[in-house]
Amino acid sequence: MNLTEPRFLEIYHRQQKSDLSVKDFCSNEGIKESTFYYWRKKLAGKGQIKNFIPLVVKNSTPPVKPGYPNGSLRTCTPEATNDDFLLELVYTNGIKLRIKNDIDLARLRTLINLND
Repeated sequence: MNLTEPRFLEIYHRQQKSDLSVKDFCSNEGIKESTFYYWRKKLAGKGQIKNFIPLVVKNSTPPVKPGYPNGSLRTCTPEATNDDFLLELVYTNGIKLRIKNDIDLARLRTLINLND
């Protein structure tokens, strides 16, 4: 399937509104995943896809150093508080989205896609 910019933008927005992963969406549409990612990257570089932000994952637990037998290195974790979060998203503009364990997935999806 040969795609044009306007055609891919239409496909991209349909995928965003669906509850499907890119893999499942592409399978249903008969599009190669690699083609989808190629166009998404190309248009994100042009600023036509504004809501794509790379995710940077920081490990919050220190790694175990090599050479320590099991159980000899212990880490201390602070007691749980009401401010404990399952996940914290920090957008490039400084806005923080803190997510607790008990959040409703539909609400989370709404919060993440506010700019759609």
